[in-house]
Amino acid sequence: MQQLSWTDDMMLRAERPETPMQIQMLLIYDPSTAPGGRVTFKGILEEVDSRLHLAPTFRRRLTELPGGLHKPYWVDDPNFDLEYHVRHIALPQPGDWRQLCIQIARIHARQIDLRRPPWEMTVIEGLNSVPGVPPGSFAVGLKLHHCAADGMESVELMAALHGLEPDGPRPDPPETPWAPDELPSTSTLVSKTAFNIASYPLRASGVVVPNALKAVRQLAGMPTKVVGGVASALASRPGPLFAPATRFNNAASPHRVFEARFHDLADFQRIKASVPGATINDVAVAYVGGTLRRYLQNHDELPEQTLVSACPASIRDSNEKGAGGNRLFGRLQSLQTDSSDPLERLAMISEQSAGFRDSSDTANTSQLMELVGLVPTTLLGLTVKAASAMPFSGPTIANTTVSNVPGPTVPVYFAGARLVRVTGMGPLIAGMNLFHVIASYNGTVSMGVTADRDALPDPAHYAECMQAAFDELLAAAG
Repeated sequence: MQQLSWTDDMMLRAERPETPMQIQMLLIYDPSTAPGGRVTFKGILEEVDSRLHLAPTFRRRLTELPGGLHKPYWVDDPNFDLEYHVRHIALPQPGDWRQLCIQIARIHARQIDLRRPPWEMTVIEGLNSVPGVPPGSFAVGLKLHHCAADGMESVELMAALHGLEPDGPRPDPPETPWAPDELPSTSTLVSKTAFNIASYPLRASGVVVPNALKAVRQLAGMPTKVVGGVASALASRPGPLFAPATRFNNAASPHRVFEARFHDLADFQRIKASVPGATINDVAVAYVGGTLRRYLQNHDELPEQTLVSACPASIRDSNEKGAGGNRLFGRLQSLQTDSSDPLERLAMISEQSAGFRDSSDTANTSQLMELVGLVPTTLLGLTVKAASAMPFSGPTIANTTVSNVPGPTVPVYFAGARLVRVTGMGPLIAGMNLFHVIASYNGTVSMGVTADRDALPDPAHYAECMQAAFDELLAAAG
């Protein structure tokens, strides 16, 4: 029985029906590599079942303290039902990209049932007219609640489901068959929580006292470290310090749209090489900036002041693989949308992000997260929930989110089918109704876009702007 961390608990408490806190990977497979050239739904169920023991997240659910007065616990689900979690649908023909985007957006908009392990897998057959994808392919939407996994942990779950050969053996079964532990009684939950509360002063002093000076220094550096240089980047320009409000900074509806574009990693590297010191992530951020500039310009809504992105990053180390939950910290990044020159935009973004990397300290960041964790998560969650529900008349902190999720660098296989494309979707929260996921896999980089349908009624046009912005960057790189 494991209690949620404060970040995972906040993910739960911040959720509203209009803004489910979940992430999703969209995975597209070519079944021609499987034995016999086909994959059945029964075979998929058997494949998943053979790999459940590789990731405890698959069979854990939440149990709440009566009244919800403290953080919930992860427990084994005694009624685990694989066929509940793995669903099967098919696209109507012709089975094209637009149909797939609509279907996966609808799936993403639906809340996960938190009375069960918080994940769902939807197998989508009938992909017969998707450019760059072999006819007869199928897709898998793997959706997880954010309280169970961040982007890096979702990559670990994906690794548990895949092999390196189309006809490779399944993983060895566990030494003993899985049997769920008994659910804790109310008295057990209350006594365990009472112990945690009683030991709170000791735990708090254990965090605060040894790290008091470091904490003060870290807090003093917050304006530059967390904001990531945005304040200094904007200080030299006229206008307000906060990001300008856009159509993507209003209250969210319950409806979602999705789009994605796929590019060769070699092209990203070529763009990166055109600006000394730039990284692949800098190129992705510049790509987002160019897309937003083009899209808002086409709608006569481009602010004079640059837009700003929130950039969450995992601080999970190698010892925490498979631990589940979230190990996230973030910064704000100027998108330089007030610059019409794509390489100038990339150079300014690179300079700003380099300053953040030079001043960042993972150990100090972890200590700061522990300090924040001393604040009751009920209060933290209510604060985020209130920020999501309030009218957006206050200052805009960021206009969008950009999350980078690195995937396998070699081909992988699921039930013998070769994974050919990977992209992702993220949650919309706190008035940021546009989320960009940068995902890499086997020499390809994708940009997946999740948005509120009211904010982005024309996702296909946004995708055209994405492609045009990337082509512009690539042409400028020479």
